[in-house]
Amino acid sequence: MIGRFARTITKQHPLQVAARLPNAVVARAVWNVPDSIPPRSIGSWPSAPGALRSLANAEQARGEARLSRLPPGRLRAYEECYGLELGAEGRAPRAEWKSRVAIEPFPASVRARRIAVAIRCGGQGLERELARAARAVIVRPELHLMGNHLLENGFALACAGAAARGLESDLWWRAGTRLLGWQLRQQFLVDGGHVERSASYHLALTAALLETIELAHSSGRGVPPMWKEVAARALGWAAYVRAPDGTYPLFNDAALDASPTVDAVLDLGRALDINPWPMERLEATGWVCVQVDSARLVVDAGPDADGWQPGHAHADGLAFELWVHGKRVVVDFGVSSYEPGQSRDETRATRSHNTVELGGQDSCEVWGGFRVGRRGRGRVATDEVRAGAAHLELEHDGYAWLPGAPRHVRSMQLRPGRLEVKDRIMGGSEAWVSRLRVDAATGVRVGSYGGVSCRDDRWYPRHAEACPARVYEQRGRAGSGEGVVWLLEW
Repeated sequence: MIGRFARTITKQHPLQVAARLPNAVVARAVWNVPDSIPPRSIGSWPSAPGALRSLANAEQARGEARLSRLPPGRLRAYEECYGLELGAEGRAPRAEWKSRVAIEPFPASVRARRIAVAIRCGGQGLERELARAARAVIVRPELHLMGNHLLENGFALACAGAAARGLESDLWWRAGTRLLGWQLRQQFLVDGGHVERSASYHLALTAALLETIELAHSSGRGVPPMWKEVAARALGWAAYVRAPDGTYPLFNDAALDASPTVDAVLDLGRALDINPWPMERLEATGWVCVQVDSARLVVDAGPDADGWQPGHAHADGLAFELWVHGKRVVVDFGVSSYEPGQSRDETRATRSHNTVELGGQDSCEVWGGFRVGRRGRGRVATDEVRAGAAHLELEHDGYAWLPGAPRHVRSMQLRPGRLEVKDRIMGGSEAWVSRLRVDAATGVRVGSYGGVSCRDDRWYPRHAEACPARVYEQRGRAGSGEGVVWLLEW
């Protein structure tokens, strides 16, 4: 336990440790501060782009549908305070601002941005609510968490500063732009992906960046060139990972109801004249995407966790998903829960993913609800598509800490109508298991050259929404260096 904690905390930014006590003290003070004078309205706006209104209304519908599915708990309490009821109409917010959850910086950040967008789209009388949210953020930027939380803090303050006028709104604007100037290039990789490597969070943050750009421009505050540069790369990443069914891979903490759709985000980018950068591969993210005939294969061959906020990482090194004829057939487990406990452990564990589990251990040291200690990294040795077929050679070192420094080596051959996957463990003497999770409704045939067991299970395309799946297992011979092979045909 002590070693795991040490491996976790030594990978954190010093600010994350130093900010925890002040954050707790300020939280208690903020909860007791009475409301004060709202900021001055900006006055008239130019007509809002249709794509901005469409996204706001789609987010309202998505949020209400998601809340109807979420079980009681911290995640639901957070999202009830996001202001998802606002849409583009700017209806009166319903959150209870004396709730401790409502004034926490993350829900307050999402709420401030959504209120600012509602004001931009013509909402009236929302300035007091905007001030409540922005004030909750500016006194408690989430330096103790960093990652997507700190970016959301920056978006919230910049949007609030763009949507109002006065000394206080100028302070919000300066604080927000400085946070974004610091964090955007820190968190968005050179290939456009977000450092936490979740397509859901990537799309949510890209949408927030585009909304911030639109409000900054239309309010006259002005848009720093770097914002548009990052947005173009982020849009390129989103376009590249877009699946044939319009969705995205579910690696790490990702769910289809956790963010705007890929197409809605791309539409807003086009409306703002921000063109996606063309992407040929995602080397920094570490994902490999290949298309052969009617099949699309996506493999997570990057780091298990990177950056200062690894809390949304799963132990899924070299896991993959497969679409055939436009339908997802080999599926990721998804997210069953964010609440610490058995369901959260299962969500993040190696045994729940389409990869190899060695000696009953996880390929990276996930623990608690959002903790990561020891981390592994993937490597792409070969990635080529020619003569109508794709060939991948991949490695992962997440088990290198075990005796014999074992490595997971995965070879993949994708041809028209067929995918062959070979797994080997090089080094060590631990027994291992390779697993494959397939949507129960699929017509894909699963075979092998050895013995295979199969059991009924589930996967979660949306948070806490279980769908039937079948899990196939093959056991490797410990210390033999021999492999197991999966044969999928359609």
